[in-house]
Amino acid sequence: MARTDGKVADGTRRGRGFASASVTARKRLSEAASGHGFAEPEVLLRWAEVVGETFADLCAPVKVTYPRGQGLGATLVVRAPGARAPEIEHLGPRIVERVNRFYGYRAVARIKVVQTPQPAPGLAEGPSPFEGLADPAPAPPEPAAVARAADLARDIQSDALRAALTRMGAHVLSRKAAPAKD
Repeated sequence: MARTDGKVADGTRRGRGFASASVTARKRLSEAASGHGFAEPEVLLRWAEVVGETFADLCAPVKVTYPRGQGLGATLVVRAPGARAPEIEHLGPRIVERVNRFYGYRAVARIKVVQTPQPAPGLAEGPSPFEGLADPAPAPPEPAAVARAADLARDIQSDALRAALTRMGAHVLSRKAAPAKD
């Protein structure tokens, strides 16, 4: 008897099937994190848990550098706003201790602070500098364009689809009727 669950008789899968988004994202993040020296992307994902909320609000991990020929005793590079950089420098041993506790061994020996003018956007930070610069909302469509779009969509059976197509068509028709701006 043929099975319909994608498995053969011995229970193994025939094809790869779909991979969950979290698995795909974690793989990509691991690749990006390893390019910056992070053996575990979890440090980046769970930075606030690793160092605590207080330190996470003050600094963010940038990369890990290793001395030549050695795997241990790495330098953790973090960025901090210029005014907070001396404070992070002073609290560095506590941050190193918390990161090492997360790894379970003495992976990081020292911390290096890179000053930034203000918190720069990156992993899990606040809004980007481009927020608020989006195009303004489009002008409402002209009544003639709404009527024409409704007429074109009148044979659609689904009320929701007909309404959506009418809205979209009205905006498209209004844009075509508007004179070109130079």
